[in-house]
Amino acid sequence: MIILHHTGGGSADATWRYFDRPTIESARKTIADAGDLNVSSQSLVDRDGTIFRLMPETSMARHCVGLNHVAIGVENVGDLDAHLLTDAQVEADAALVRDLKARFPAITHLIGHHEYLAMEGHPYFVERDPKYRTRKADPGPAFMAKVRARVADLGLEGPPVR
Repeated sequence: MIILHHTGGGSADATWRYFDRPTIESARKTIADAGDLNVSSQSLVDRDGTIFRLMPETSMARHCVGLNHVAIGVENVGDLDAHLLTDAQVEADAALVRDLKARFPAITHLIGHHEYLAMEGHPYFVERDPKYRTRKADPGPAFMAKVRARVADLGLEGPPVR
């Protein structure tokens, strides 16, 4: 599966520097309590649509509780307030989703980070600690609707409807 995110900040460079640390900052207590490995993602999409490959898609990144082992993470520089996600990012994400689906035909789902809890109970979702969950708003329903509209022909599933 592919999970789209936003970084919560306005700089690709700052995101890269954050991901480049081996351990999570202690201020992110919920995540740090589950292990000190830093968060990461396979790809980063800058505000102008530039796509950076941060690590191989075949390597596991820590970006989504319960789904890391089956998910490719795509971070978008921005947030839902000060650094709104851009149309260039929508187009870049759609192109990246198409590329990933072509290279990895087994991909069945495309979700936003804010939708991950709906995957609980699905065979893809594996988290041993029943208390380890986070609430996320990224990248938001509007952004996901725009990307999904551009890749609808791929037939990717979203989260289960509950």
